[in-house]
Amino acid sequence: MSFRHTAAAVESAKQSLAAAAPHGRSPGVPLAEALAGFEQGLGEASASMESWRRTESDEVWKACREGLDEARRRAERLRLGAAPEGYEQLYGELEDLMDPLDAFALAVEGFHELGA
Repeated sequence: MSFRHTAAAVESAKQSLAAAAPHGRSPGVPLAEALAGFEQGLGEASASMESWRRTESDEVWKACREGLDEARRRAERLRLGAAPEGYEQLYGELEDLMDPLDAFALAVEGFHELGA
């Protein structure tokens, strides 16, 4: 496995979560279903983290590890708490859940700059 595998799992998790957002005439998938897919993707990403840990990329690795851990904590808090009320609160919650995963976007940029 590699960073690309981990990043793909993160993207899949984000897509699962984003499916809860209403679009067009579609109400989106139920939040519980979207959250389950998000947590499953985060679990897959987490399981593959060690495969790309290297001394030369340790800072990037640590930032991604922390981002995954924080996203998982936030997902658990939402799963155990009250459901968001209305579209605006839902969109805010979805964004809040995905924010810690920005570390992966920064890592992708960093690896591209290194030619990896």
